[in-house]
Amino acid sequence: MLLLTAWLLAASAGFDIAWLQQQRQQLSALQAAQPWFFGLSFFALFTLLSALALPGCGLLALAAGLCFGWAAGTAMVVLASTVGATLSFLAARHLLRDAVRRRWARRVAVVDAGLARDGAFYLFSLRLAPVIPYALINPLMGVSAMSTGRFFVVSLLGMLAGSAAYVYAGTSLRQAQGWQDLLSPALMSPLMAALLALALLPWLARALWRATR
Repeated sequence: MLLLTAWLLAASAGFDIAWLQQQRQQLSALQAAQPWFFGLSFFALFTLLSALALPGCGLLALAAGLCFGWAAGTAMVVLASTVGATLSFLAARHLLRDAVRRRWARRVAVVDAGLARDGAFYLFSLRLAPVIPYALINPLMGVSAMSTGRFFVVSLLGMLAGSAAYVYAGTSLRQAQGWQDLLSPALMSPLMAALLALALLPWLARALWRATR
């Protein structure tokens, strides 16, 4: 247990992808020895980092692809991200409302105007293309009029594409024996296609929203 906790903390502290790729055997051994504890610890740490907006979520998303595969890894990452974001949302709403409004009064006004104009789609668009830093989106939404349930659902849908892309990149580490393999066309082509789709998605979603309105 201590070994797994130490590894997860090391990963969240900012070790690079090369280090992560080198740990495949150790990760597999830890996961095989205590699969439930490994999964729950991974989920808990990801949720904590997401709630506190600390660095390390990107690397852990890659690790999710390496450890759990694309489908299960994506589900774990998007759910942990959404739970963490909702905890930050609730903290701002019930504990830090006055402090958030005082410190970021101008951004609060921007968010209120965006929600009045586009409704829940405004949050969805911020999840896809965060023109407001991620660390601020959750508390700013917490002091808005948006309900907790709507925030959770829209956040989950909005972070799904980005989570899937990160986890897919992590699954590439399973097939790679070295960095030269990561740059091979067989691995890079699907990844670049996924990243291109992710970049275009906010514009397509906004165009569809305006057309339906």
